[in-house]
Amino acid sequence: MSTDTGPTLRYCDIVMKGGITSGVVYPPAVVALSKKFSFRNIGGTSAGAIAAAVTAAAEFGRQHNADGFSRLASLPTDLGTPVSKGGDSLLLSLFQPQKQTNALFRIVVASLGNKRFKSIKIILAAIRNFIGWALLGALPGLVFTFLAVLYASGLFFGVSLVVGVVLIILGLIISVAFGLYRNVTNAIPNNHYGLCRGFNEVPSKIPVLTQWLSRLINETAGLEPDARPLTFGDLWGVDENNRNINLQMMTTNLTTGRPYRLPFSSRIFYFDPSEWNKFFPANVMDWLLSKSEDEDAMEFAPLRQLPPVKDLPVVVATRMSLSFPILLSAVPVYARDFGRTSEEDKRPRKCWFSDGGICSNFPVHFFDSPLPRWPTFAINLRPFHPDHPNDPVFMPDKNVGGISESFTNFDQGSGRGRLFGFFGAILNTLENWTDNMQTRLPGYRDRIVDVRLNNETEGGLNLNMPPELIVELGQRGEQAAELLMEHFTLPADQIELSWDNHRWVRYRSTMGLLEQMLEEIEFAMKNPAPGDRPYQDLISREFTDAPKSYKWENKSQRTFAEKGTLELLDLIAKWQSLRAHNASSTFTTGTPKPQPELRVKPQV
Repeated sequence: MSTDTGPTLRYCDIVMKGGITSGVVYPPAVVALSKKFSFRNIGGTSAGAIAAAVTAAAEFGRQHNADGFSRLASLPTDLGTPVSKGGDSLLLSLFQPQKQTNALFRIVVASLGNKRFKSIKIILAAIRNFIGWALLGALPGLVFTFLAVLYASGLFFGVSLVVGVVLIILGLIISVAFGLYRNVTNAIPNNHYGLCRGFNEVPSKIPVLTQWLSRLINETAGLEPDARPLTFGDLWGVDENNRNINLQMMTTNLTTGRPYRLPFSSRIFYFDPSEWNKFFPANVMDWLLSKSEDEDAMEFAPLRQLPPVKDLPVVVATRMSLSFPILLSAVPVYARDFGRTSEEDKRPRKCWFSDGGICSNFPVHFFDSPLPRWPTFAINLRPFHPDHPNDPVFMPDKNVGGISESFTNFDQGSGRGRLFGFFGAILNTLENWTDNMQTRLPGYRDRIVDVRLNNETEGGLNLNMPPELIVELGQRGEQAAELLMEHFTLPADQIELSWDNHRWVRYRSTMGLLEQMLEEIEFAMKNPAPGDRPYQDLISREFTDAPKSYKWENKSQRTFAEKGTLELLDLIAKWQSLRAHNASSTFTTGTPKPQPELRVKPQV
């Protein structure tokens, strides 16, 4: 097939934040950017993973003569359209609970939207959806009231009537609360820790999230909706090391307590077809089973090893990234626990994969490089700024812009509101502290555009937003794209935060960090602690000498290490010599603030 993209487009990368329904801002932004840029690296988490998947599919379609971006352009309107006359919007209908969680889901839906009368709406929804428990709880009070009407008189009648009403209300509340508790503690764990699995095994005319997403990805890529699914290998092309389209997402393994980047880098995970049949449509399951048929994959039957990375369907990774806690069920995957002693205990055990946003809701570090060859755009989702309530989109226009901290004013209102605000702030900090620090760094903040939302009514858990609001949020995404294009396509003499300025900021930061690291290396090399062998001795030791781990492959590698280390020390000495003649001869003077740090950390 042809890979002609028409007019030559500049490359760009894009990263999108999670936010459940807030993701409706992304498709128009992507469509606008696609007119001037070709997407090379695409990343996201949670709802941002959906946007990342369909963006990658649209770019794949463009490279194979399909017009996937036109499909994306219609998404905001599609999501706001009722699925039936007088019915729910497509956006709300995508989240369909299972039978055992339906009552809880309806209570959640009642709690969404405007705060006015919210408590009353929740109570009425609880009574309506747990009517059996409500009647059971009210029964003693009803009997007491009935007897009072029959036999009481005078003052005793009035007192009895009041007591009866109190008993009805108390009994109703206690009984409904007990029924709610039993349902929460049983139905949600039994439904894979969520109200909705995102897929129904029984076919329905109403689209469900994962099936809808699977078809959307294929349609956008120019494939048949129910044919074999789009895979990561399709996006990469013939050379995995030089990928045409590099799609990455974040997920969280709650069992091991750590994030994972998708697609997985190695085949260490297994799946149970009988479980995954409840999560993915038939065409996806057929593909997974056909790509996991080797003998090694059958060792732990009925479990099957996940296919090679290139054969992993994009929709599988997307679903694993967007498992918003409680709303969407976690995805069960199996892995071996090699920390156990017996072979039986080392057999694969269940791991629960949930929302990628738990660990990193805005992975702006995706695709980062010290000196970028093309821009990495990032679209952030934030509440409205208190001083700028009429500015729905923001991007810094000066080098010092975007450096301010973002304040969460939870210590306001009633005692209950302040207490819940305090706990909410703790959760927000646990989830977002890394992302919040990264978004303030030089070379990061100048490529991030904020789309601002009213959290009470817009995006987030507001599953039942009206059609006109969904379209409006999409327009904010388009405005965000216009700002990005303005900053990164205009000449440097026309705008302060230009592409050249971004590259210059990254160079200044990177070289300052490199200089500091080299000085630390040189100091450690020349000043070993008392009793320690110098690093030069460790490098040049005989192959039979300890330590014997991670040895040089041969004498040639050892010689390279000896000479390379000496040349590195010579380079540091030359830099220090230059600085000795002029105190300002250093990369660290005047570097952009706040200063980042260069450190070794595990790869996700």
